[in-house]
Amino acid sequence: MMLFHAIGMGSFAQQDLDALMRSRGEYYFTLSLSQPEDIANLSRLCSVDGTDGNTVVCYANIEEYEKLLSLGYQPVLQTPPSLRAGVTMWDGIGTYNWDAYLTYGQYTNMMAGFPSAAAAQGRSCTLLDLGTLSSGRKILGVRLNNGQPEGKPKFLYSSTMHGDEITGMILMLRLIDELCTSTDTQVANLVDSLDIYIFPCTNPDGTYYRDNNTVSGARRYNGHNKDLNRHFPDFVYGAHPDGASSYELEAQWMMDLAQENLFTMGANYHGGAEVVNYPYDCTFDLSADDEWWQSVGQEYVDVCREVSSYYMVSVTDSGITNGAQWYVIAGSRQDYMNYYAQCRELTIECSIPKTPTASRLPYYWNSNHAAMLAYMGQCLKGIHGFVYDAVTGEPIVGAEVFVQNHDSRNSQVTSHAAGDFHRPIKGGTYTIVVSKEGYFPQTIEVTVADGQRLDLDNIYLVPETQSIALSDGWIWWSTYFNLNLAQLEEALGGNALHIVSQNSSVSYLPGYGWDGSLTELEPSKMYMIEISTPCTLSLSGTPVNLSECPISLNPGYTWIGYPLAQSMSVNEALSGLTPSVGDVIKSQNGMAMYTGISWQGTLTHLEPGKGYIYKSNATTDKTFSFPASN
Repeated sequence: MMLFHAIGMGSFAQQDLDALMRSRGEYYFTLSLSQPEDIANLSRLCSVDGTDGNTVVCYANIEEYEKLLSLGYQPVLQTPPSLRAGVTMWDGIGTYNWDAYLTYGQYTNMMAGFPSAAAAQGRSCTLLDLGTLSSGRKILGVRLNNGQPEGKPKFLYSSTMHGDEITGMILMLRLIDELCTSTDTQVANLVDSLDIYIFPCTNPDGTYYRDNNTVSGARRYNGHNKDLNRHFPDFVYGAHPDGASSYELEAQWMMDLAQENLFTMGANYHGGAEVVNYPYDCTFDLSADDEWWQSVGQEYVDVCREVSSYYMVSVTDSGITNGAQWYVIAGSRQDYMNYYAQCRELTIECSIPKTPTASRLPYYWNSNHAAMLAYMGQCLKGIHGFVYDAVTGEPIVGAEVFVQNHDSRNSQVTSHAAGDFHRPIKGGTYTIVVSKEGYFPQTIEVTVADGQRLDLDNIYLVPETQSIALSDGWIWWSTYFNLNLAQLEEALGGNALHIVSQNSSVSYLPGYGWDGSLTELEPSKMYMIEISTPCTLSLSGTPVNLSECPISLNPGYTWIGYPLAQSMSVNEALSGLTPSVGDVIKSQNGMAMYTGISWQGTLTHLEPGKGYIYKSNATTDKTFSFPASN
């Protein structure tokens, strides 16, 4: 993206520019529009790159350019930015000082060297190769962490999807080097706390269009003459907003990466202006997190301006802009990541020159460096938690975490492989609903302050079906559902013979039904079941409200149920009880005794679906409740 005031007319005549651009397969020009709103229509015909409200800067491939001419547009050709730049390539001698551009070979060698540099500091850096393009060039990235990435937010930085916008590529390489080697406390904390992915050049065919030894003559479009930042699925303009029938590999590989990882946050670096552009690009409708976006975007700009007070002023005085308010485009990477991939990604336009004079590259690093680290740190704020299956204790992948009366346009997040979820959000009080098909949803009230990290207690979702394997003989059983005999008969499928409680019993007579004094099943009580054939008992119903399910203990022996869906240690489960020394709790296969300090014995945990016998040494009745499982 670029603003008109950053363009020079160049030294080529229009006829010469036409021949040059036709040979390059990419046109660069300006257009005058009478109505600013016409930009949205123009952006469907070519790649709009910036505007001052009346004059628009554009790119087009040959087909797009000829269509513009046929519709009566009168473009004024300009010298391509990469041909105006004073490009200096590194000579490869001595130490690289980040003040020259890299050849493709130097770039790939640097990427390949990062893992060993990180290992020397005890950090994990993996070289990622998304694939090889028909040109032989690769889409390369790194994954950086402390070797234990599970359960941590995933963060993505990428750059140079427009091949002639190369400042960000150098920023990314320098950031990787720092994250691999620096002993700075802030840097070390980010590596320890995040799972970081960085892709410095996501359009190498555009960057090295002339040849692999120079970035002079770099193009915006990729090797197939496509603008990759108009090529992604769009929630307003459809799966192929640019009219393509399939996705370019550079875009498809990034989409695959995004879907596989579901990054918590990210940013994509561009050039041609200095501004932080936040969602959305394709619609004037605001993001559910618009206030948060403005806050983190402004933080980025403010930190930059602590170094360079006149930085980030080319588009707005604040240094931030809503994408559509700047100008509407379809198929942007930013909108795809936010709507389809759960990633809070913004676009950072980091330099007015797309390919700055190489000696200026350290200036852009100094201006952006602290802001880049601060933005990564935002990934650690907001609401964080883990979601588990209440019965098995296993992490639940894909549980939806939805903020009521807030989330819209897919702004909700889901849990990852470790059951972890991470929800950046502006400070406030929220109602969160955690849900997954096959489980009962759970609602949580939370309050979080701006810039605060809130770690929730582990969230245990109760399965809608309780499955219990029943073998031959008598089984000690209890349930965490409110049930009646008819439901139990349906679940057993005629396999039941006898059900015995502490004070009553019932037998099942095929063709007749239940016969006996036992008429109700209470979750607070244990039952012994005898079946005719081994089977799996599958039950469903309404989970027990523990506050309405007290456990009564009589002096001597009491058969008690365990109305929780989550296993719990004996000491934790009985924490609401004041036991007497010598009290015993027994399962079908183990027992524990209270020593006066804790419960000791072969029974270490109480489990859902099982029943227990409690021997109380007290002389009076006692009542307690099991603690909530979350």
